[in-house]
Amino acid sequence: MKNSIYKIGAVTLGLTIGLGLTACNEPKKTTVTEATETVATDNKPADYLAIDLANFDSTVNPQDDFFMFVNGSWLKNNPIPASETRWTSFSEILESNRKILKRVAENAAANTSVSPTSAEGHVAMIYKSGMNEAKREEMGLKPMEVHLEAINNATTLEEFLKVSAAQKAVAGGLFSVYVTADEKNSSTNALYLNQGGTSLPKSYYEVADLKTKLEAFEKHVTNMFVLMGSNEEEAATKAKNVVAIETALAKVSRTPAERRDSEKNYNKMTLEELEKLSPNINWAAHLSDIGLPNIENVEHVILGTPEFFTGLSKVLKSNSLDALKDYQKYQLAGSFANFLNNDFEKEAFEFYNKTMRGQNEMQERWKKVLRVIDRGVGHSLGQLYVKEAFSPKAKERAEIMIQDVRESFKDHINSLEWMGEDTKKQALAKLAAISTKIGYPDTWKTYEGLELTEDNYAQNFMNASSWWLKDNLSKIGKPVDKSEWHMTPSTVNAYYNPTSNEIVFPAGILQPPFFSEHADDAVNYGGIGAVIGHEISHGFDDQGSQYDAEGNMNNWWTDTDKSQFKEKTTSLINQYNEYTVLGDIKVKGDATLGENIADLGGMAVAYDALQKAWARDGKPENEDNLTPEQRFFVSWAQIWRVNFTDEELRNRIETDYHSPGMFRANGPLSNFNPFFTAFDVKEGDKMRRTDQIVIW
Repeated sequence: MKNSIYKIGAVTLGLTIGLGLTACNEPKKTTVTEATETVATDNKPADYLAIDLANFDSTVNPQDDFFMFVNGSWLKNNPIPASETRWTSFSEILESNRKILKRVAENAAANTSVSPTSAEGHVAMIYKSGMNEAKREEMGLKPMEVHLEAINNATTLEEFLKVSAAQKAVAGGLFSVYVTADEKNSSTNALYLNQGGTSLPKSYYEVADLKTKLEAFEKHVTNMFVLMGSNEEEAATKAKNVVAIETALAKVSRTPAERRDSEKNYNKMTLEELEKLSPNINWAAHLSDIGLPNIENVEHVILGTPEFFTGLSKVLKSNSLDALKDYQKYQLAGSFANFLNNDFEKEAFEFYNKTMRGQNEMQERWKKVLRVIDRGVGHSLGQLYVKEAFSPKAKERAEIMIQDVRESFKDHINSLEWMGEDTKKQALAKLAAISTKIGYPDTWKTYEGLELTEDNYAQNFMNASSWWLKDNLSKIGKPVDKSEWHMTPSTVNAYYNPTSNEIVFPAGILQPPFFSEHADDAVNYGGIGAVIGHEISHGFDDQGSQYDAEGNMNNWWTDTDKSQFKEKTTSLINQYNEYTVLGDIKVKGDATLGENIADLGGMAVAYDALQKAWARDGKPENEDNLTPEQRFFVSWAQIWRVNFTDEELRNRIETDYHSPGMFRANGPLSNFNPFFTAFDVKEGDKMRRTDQIVIW
């Protein structure tokens, strides 16, 4: 329920193995060579296999379903743990990372002489308080009582809004507010207001097929009010108020696909203009109450969804004060649930994790606490993590791969037949200007002024949330700090930031199966190389292409080229609209377009970057009955391996800007001629589209 970093297009990622093909005129079968026992050599772990042949399913033809061919046995042998909603290659890395993070957190907690204001002290304070379940049970509802009392004491709409503002850091509330780079003046920070205020995605309030989830949500809200002291009848009435307000807010919210239009989501106006648009809030006073410094100096705000704020104003006017109070109390309880006693935590789990996502058991407490530490003091945790888990050699090799992929992307731009020379010059300038961050920040956040205690988990949550809000709002009007990271070092992910025109690769992702010092180039370029290509491609997807080399939203396209680009992206939307899950539920090709463009471009430029590496360093021999080219495509397919619960998969169709992993693997390959050559994929085969789509 907390605000997220704005417009960071993150990639979500998998692993590798081997095969051999029969003659072309024979039925298409693939032979998988059995893996042999390995021993440790050259510091390589004894159990390390760059490509594990045991993960293949040789009963599946690669020409029919490459994802299942490469990953079929892995999917069968890796059921989703009861404490998870999906299991992926990312999950495997995350599990490995957690062991390291747990060790450093336990060591910090055991250090009796640690300074509470040091990186180690930050980690220790939150870890100790989070692991102290007896103390949490003893405190019960007490950490939230002062906030509930403030809500109860409000007697007018103005007083209610003042309370809502004061609780913004810990309860989220009616809308999102944050400071980030002005998209049309990317060197300066600006204030953004955007839609929010709902507990579920927009479609869950509107789509008939999802009605049972909304009914379950109302029951959950009822249960939360019972835990806060209401009787069943009162709680049910309060829950109906909450659902009615959230449904009204959802109605005036934009869909995920609509929120991808950067130009339409950039609406700059003065506070006076905002007052006219949304008259039932004194915006200058409200933003000041939230914590925005020097409101008198704020000349403009940027709205993502103006119609939402018009609707919000009407919601505030049309609902009773009691209903608004009920809404705020639930927002508060929803945010606090995992920091209160077991009854609150279990109730939140039953709905959000079990009902909505199909998770059958809670994660072990230490895992949940580590997640809170990462979100609250991630730089402190990151400092301890990289000391144990990040190799300078990994950074050195990643830098070489980034250069190869960048040069490959340059070649791709120069060879585009559909793009004119004027637009190409602008594209090349933007590509050359992309900056890179690898591993961890040069300068760590020190969280100056953040107070933490070893015996009050909820208070630590409140203090950290308030610190982050204050830190973010303090940036308004100041120059953008382009050295800042928007992911923590242990994160198994990567991102492209359009306003900084940068690609970022935390230490967490620079490990198998995406990358290994012990893997050959085919495997590494099919894994992290394709991730590098993916992030660069985000600078040229349907959103990223609206920003220039300096990170400003600025059209650098000719009308003809923009029309050609639109035609190609429409074809890609149509391709992914054809994919279905759970019977007949379709992937949303418009909502996932940016990620699909990045997957298509990333894989293609990584493959050509691999050719550059081979030209420089030499091409290896076949291994495990696989050609080097085949190893690249196997590596690509395995980074997307995933098992979902049905509930999680359904939820992601409604909320995720990424397509499910099986389509991320197969979709780009079905458009790629070198893949057809490597695996003898002929016209008419399922893995070969009739009309191949090439964008970048």
